[in-house]
Amino acid sequence: MSRILIMLSAASRISLADGSSRPIGFWPEELVEPVRVFGRAGVDVTLATPGGKPAVADSAGFTPEGAGLSAARCDELRRCVDALKSQLDAPHALERLSAESFDAVFVPGGYAPMADLWTNPACGNLLTGFHDTRKPIAAVCHGPVALLSCSTSAGRWPFVGYRMTAFTDIEEKDVGLLDTLPWTAEKALTKQGARFIGASEPWKEHVVRDRHLLTGQNPASANPLAGSLLSALSDGDSRR
Repeated sequence: MSRILIMLSAASRISLADGSSRPIGFWPEELVEPVRVFGRAGVDVTLATPGGKPAVADSAGFTPEGAGLSAARCDELRRCVDALKSQLDAPHALERLSAESFDAVFVPGGYAPMADLWTNPACGNLLTGFHDTRKPIAAVCHGPVALLSCSTSAGRWPFVGYRMTAFTDIEEKDVGLLDTLPWTAEKALTKQGARFIGASEPWKEHVVRDRHLLTGQNPASANPLAGSLLSALSDGDSRR
């Protein structure tokens, strides 16, 4: 049985460019869909956060206005997140885990990773461990900013030149946060050396795979990204 680590943020607020802050969390759809896909495949899933602190959902992801989904779908997402409550309230601590214990890692988005994972040493150590052993790394929406925490022994970013995607600046503009956030995923990843590739149109499903790194652009990409991660595990290409 394959084992997948789902790396979540423990942040519940993010500081904005004007000095204020706003509530955040993981985006419900980006956790629920991978858990569903992995569960159907019989994969063993472990949830973990920095320090083993509780992971909270962004409440906007449960509303039709915030998520752009039907009320029925939002209710379903809430029920699915509620079913994970015991694991979300007491996740494993990233600091106590090793990439050797897992076959792959998946990082959901929401704005929360921009508040802690992107500079978290334990996050960086784990993701670098997956990278060094060529194990699949998948991250969706704002989740790819967790890659910014990685560094080689020479102080170089391991993903320089890798093709990847994340929530785009166009999508940030669409939700009204482009000028509010202190930085964006697209700009930060590009500045670090990524070959950033957005979809031809915002909000469409978009998954980019480069060697053992798989990234998805937005919430709609969470399900296909999870499927792509399973394919990477089964075909073995990620180790080449």
